Amino acid sequence: MNNSTFPVYSISLSGLLSWQLHALNNEGNEGNQSLTRRYYIVEKGDPEPKFVNGVSGDAIKHIQAEHLHRICLESELALSEGGRQFNPDRIGFDIELAEKQKTPLFAEQETNLADKTAKVLQLCTVSDLEGFMVTEKKGQTLKRESVIEFGAVVGLPGFVKTQSYFHAKFGSENPTPYNVQISSGLYATVLNIEAFRIGYNPHTFNYAIAAGDRKKRLDALLKSVLYTYLQPNGAKRNTNLPHPDYFEGIIAVSTRRCPAPIISPLDTDYHRQIESLANTLNRINGEGTIRLFRFETMAEFAEQIQQLITLAQPWESNSAEAIE
Repeated sequence: MNNSTFPVYSISLSGLLSWQLHALNNEGNEGNQSLTRRYYIVEKGDPEPKFVNGVSGDAIKHIQAEHLHRICLESELALSEGGRQFNPDRIGFDIELAEKQKTPLFAEQETNLADKTAKVLQLCTVSDLEGFMVTEKKGQTLKRESVIEFGAVVGLPGFVKTQSYFHAKFGSENPTPYNVQISSGLYATVLNIEAFRIGYNPHTFNYAIAAGDRKKRLDALLKSVLYTYLQPNGAKRNTNLPHPDYFEGIIAVSTRRCPAPIISPLDTDYHRQIESLANTLNRINGEGTIRLFRFETMAEFAEQIQQLITLAQPWESNSAEAIE
């Protein structure tokens, strides 16, 4: 593999993982029975949809955001007070706090969306990477879509199983019986990172933070993705810690204004399709447009993330010319 650095426009992950005996995502209770998250999968040539268990993209993204928050604290990356407290409103928390203290977050000259967005991006790494939406009182609506996107982690039809197990909560009086649904199987996972948008202000078409700071945020984001699969902090882990015993897939990276290809492992031929797409995009846009990082174990996945952190550079407006 060429070990020279390269600019990153987008990053995708298509992976197949195995979780044994987990209850990471539940949809509530029915009587004394906890119900796991379920999805319908429709397969070509089969008129009967398959009912499989899974973990929602919302849950996976929350796990990733928790890891990112800790990384930002450890690395001393810029965080607003709401970001530092991991408040779900993020920069909205700071705006409300400033209004209560009668010390507006935005200066008098910062009246338009471009100036306000730039200040938020400079203030808070989590708001930049995970997105935000807040409406100022009698003011404008500030919003930003997340740089990172997750699909639901869904079971492969025929390769997942959910069973219900009896438990009892013992107290000073009669025990309380209840049932927990536990799942095992192979799961398809996909994610996309629009790396070029890290620190990018869409109102001015420029970056609000320096390239060095964007590199630190990109590295933190990649590290949080690694930690998400190393430690999926979902539900019922205190007594149903998942047994992760398999992870394979492809990380695709685009170095020009071109999306990194994603094919779900719900298609057993996903490896070949991604490799074919990479070859086609490289012929269309130039050699090196798409770089693939393959892995067959969790350990190799960690190595590929490390390789990306070492080589990946923040996107610049002239990045396409820089790699000619």
